[in-house]
Amino acid sequence: MVNGNGGMQLTQREASAILGRNQGPEIVQTVNFAALASPYLNNTLNLNRPMERLHLRLRMRVVIGVANYTTVAAEAPVTLLQSLYLKGAHRLFGALVPVDLSGADIFALARLTRNRGCTLIINGVRQPEPDIPYGQVGATFGNVGTYDIEIHYDLPLTPILPPGGELVSLPFMFTKKDWQDTLQLRLFFGDATSFGTPNAATTVTFSAFGSGAGTPTVDVCANYCILGPLADSLSPGVVVRNSKLVVGQLAANVAAGFQLGPQLDKQKTTNLFIKTGVLLTGTSPGVTVFATLSDDILDITTPQVDNKPIRDVFNNRMSKEYAGFLFGTVLPQGYLNYSFVNPTNLLSYYRGDQVGGGAQFNITTAIIGGVANAAAEILQEQVIGDPQLG
Repeated sequence: MVNGNGGMQLTQREASAILGRNQGPEIVQTVNFAALASPYLNNTLNLNRPMERLHLRLRMRVVIGVANYTTVAAEAPVTLLQSLYLKGAHRLFGALVPVDLSGADIFALARLTRNRGCTLIINGVRQPEPDIPYGQVGATFGNVGTYDIEIHYDLPLTPILPPGGELVSLPFMFTKKDWQDTLQLRLFFGDATSFGTPNAATTVTFSAFGSGAGTPTVDVCANYCILGPLADSLSPGVVVRNSKLVVGQLAANVAAGFQLGPQLDKQKTTNLFIKTGVLLTGTSPGVTVFATLSDDILDITTPQVDNKPIRDVFNNRMSKEYAGFLFGTVLPQGYLNYSFVNPTNLLSYYRGDQVGGGAQFNITTAIIGGVANAAAEILQEQVIGDPQLG
C-alpha cells in the first residue's frame, strides 16, 4: 500500500509482522578497563541495519585486601562504569548527544520501567533486583575478599514506554540513512573510590574475570532489527537522555515551591526520572557516586510551566507507587518517575517544545530531609523530531 506522499503505508498487522525481527546482541568491540580512563570505541557504530539498543557486559575480578571498605556506595559495584556518552550528527537534527548517563542510572532504568532489571552477578550469584531499601552491604561486596563480578547494562535507544509500546518506538531506531558514520561511543571508568570509601589500609586490585592476571573488560554489543520495507516509511525521531546533577541546593529544608535544579529543556518529554540521595565524599576527580539513596529528601516534587503544575502532585510516595503500577515494577529507593505517555500513543508525550519563549519549564519541590551533601539527578527523556510510522 502506498500513501499519498509516495511512501509505503503499512497496516498495523503488516507492521506487526515485521516488528520483532531483533537480531539479538552482536559484539561491537571489547574494551579493556583502565582506572579513570575515558576511551572511545575504535570505530563509529555500524548501522548496516537499524539499531534498537546497546547492551554492555562488564566482567572483572576485584580483590579487596587488608581492611574492609569504611563505606560502600549504595549502587556498587555497577558504579565502576561512571558514564556512557554517545554523540553523532543526524541528517535532520544536526549534532546531538543522545546518551550521557552514568552506569548506575543505566542499570537502574531497566528496573524503573520493567519488572526484570539488569543483571549483577557476584561470585556466581545473581543479586536481587533493586528495591526498597536499595543499598550495597559489605558482606556482599566491600569487605575483604575476592569478587568475580559480571554486570549487564541494557540501554534502549528508543523511548521507554509501558509494556505494549514496541510498535510506536520503531521510528526511533538508529539508521544509516539518518546517522551515516558519525555515532561515537565513549566510556568513562572510575577507580576504587567508585565502590565507596576505602579504609586507609584497604588495597584494591583489578584483574580479569576468574583470574589474578589480566584486566577487566567491557563487551559493547548492539541489537539490530530487520524492518524490511518498513524502514523506508519511517519519519525519524531521536530520544535524548542526558542527566543533570543538582548539588548544593538540598542541605536544608525548604517549603514546597522551591525550584529543583535548572530549567528543563523545552522539548517533547516522555519521562522525567529523579534520583535523590547523599553523595559520597573523598572520591577521585571526576568520580561521582551516591553513598546512600533516599525517598525522604524531597516531597511534592512537581513538574510545571509558569507555576502551573503539569501534574498535581500530592505526595512523592503516591506518585512513586503509581509509576510502579504503570510500568509493572517496583521503583527502587531514591528513584521517582513521571511518565507522560501510554504504550500505544507516543504522541501523548508532554509538548515541552510548545512552551513559549520566556516561559518557565521546571520542577519545584519541598525539601523535607535536607542534609549536607544531599543531591539529586534529573533525567529528562526527550523526543527530537516528529516521529511517524508512515
